[in-house]
Amino acid sequence: MTTTVEFKVAEFTPRDTGLTVAWGDGVHAEYPWLWLRDHAHDEASLHPVTQQRQLYTAGVDPAINAVSINLDPDDLVITWADGTSSSVPVGFLARFRIAAGPPRTAVELEPIRWHGSELDGRAPSVPYEAVMDSDDGVIEWLTQLARYGFCLALDTPPTLEATQRLIERVAYIRHTIFGGFWDFEADLSKADTAYTNLELRPHTDGTYAHDAPGAQLLHCIHFDGTGGESSIVDGFRIARDLQVQGPEHYATLARVEVPGQYIGDGSHLMAARPVFRHDHTGALVQVSFNNSDRAPFLLPAIEMTAFYDAVRAFEQLANDHAGQWRHVLRPGEAMLFDNWRVLHGRAAYTGRRHLCGAYLNHEDIESRLRLAGVRSAASS
Repeated sequence: MTTTVEFKVAEFTPRDTGLTVAWGDGVHAEYPWLWLRDHAHDEASLHPVTQQRQLYTAGVDPAINAVSINLDPDDLVITWADGTSSSVPVGFLARFRIAAGPPRTAVELEPIRWHGSELDGRAPSVPYEAVMDSDDGVIEWLTQLARYGFCLALDTPPTLEATQRLIERVAYIRHTIFGGFWDFEADLSKADTAYTNLELRPHTDGTYAHDAPGAQLLHCIHFDGTGGESSIVDGFRIARDLQVQGPEHYATLARVEVPGQYIGDGSHLMAARPVFRHDHTGALVQVSFNNSDRAPFLLPAIEMTAFYDAVRAFEQLANDHAGQWRHVLRPGEAMLFDNWRVLHGRAAYTGRRHLCGAYLNHEDIESRLRLAGVRSAASS
């Protein structure tokens, strides 16, 4: 039997434990009967609008079995021994042709792990008007963000209102201790060195938050002074280099839960996670490092020495100017960057510098990309 979907079913064979499907490319897959019932797509099993499961899975007989199976034309229609029937799209079955173990939920856009010299001074960018004029422009902006970890929106009007409209083209703004959409100068209005004109070494924000902001937009709407060069460095590239140059350091930074804290403004926030955080499949999903916000902690002597050695190796790579993209951000250059991947910093400066920006959730950026057709293996 065949179907016209992307993968063709060559034949299927009911067995005691489930359904064996031979696909046209030679792959054989076995789907347990209970799994097929649990993943049925008919309206009684899966809500057609919300895509939420309506089946009470615990109420299904664990020994459920099929009495007949038909291909009609792009669905497998299964009649069960209890007299009920359900359908499963062949295209859906094709996505699970290979039992791959733990499900992948990340957006499947392969990152380009870059070194500063490879960018040759050029940053990924899109025109502001493209982002504002169409959803395609937003997706191009977010695709570049997923590939490189940062992307500029060029010719953004240097106003608070235009910048806020720009970030809200992606998703709703995340509120934190700093508020929602914010603007600031070097006035220490918050207990953070970002509110000074001092040098900021490469770091990620929110190491003191259990769920650190996924992305940040920064736009310099006025600068009358000297210095202030911004820096971006690819944390995923640092991770890959450490795996090669010092695998013991990588292992340490993937294991040790490093506490971060924010003290001030009526708050004392604390959280802890490794510098290299991996998901349940073992994939690196977050680089989390802020030496300024690291809270005091003490490990046994040998482990503490290993931690300091690993941090030294990490910081040497992060602070190497050759590995960074460095640029004095000017009015009109709104920079969106992935706070779970790249580290950002700033040279000391003199004069008046007025910035604005906001945070976004990582999940909301992933959502926009999925809706545009970039899907994960776990999506239905």
